[in-house]
Amino acid sequence: MNALKPGSLALIIGARTLSGRINIGKSVCLFERYRPGERFINPVNGVETVLPVDSGCSLWLVTGDVIAFDKQPGFAFVRDEHLMPLDSDFSSSDVLERMMD
Repeated sequence: MNALKPGSLALIIGARTLSGRINIGKSVCLFERYRPGERFINPVNGVETVLPVDSGCSLWLVTGDVIAFDKQPGFAFVRDEHLMPLDSDFSSSDVLERMMD
């Protein structure tokens, strides 16, 4: 998705994990998209983090009123297809179509 870029806003519209489903429907700020094996400093808790090599895909680190997989507040990791950009034009039918995919 070209509309997803660091600093933009998005709506979480899906999740693969049970722990991620608590964040569906929340708006977030996109911080950065990380590839498996990539190291970075988490901007929320200041901890050096490595996206697991076996995660299977790149994930967005998002910030906001969300909960991480390990119950830490303020950030989460989300797949591209589970984010709906809020900075571009879209209709409610676009949201429904994306949620059904």
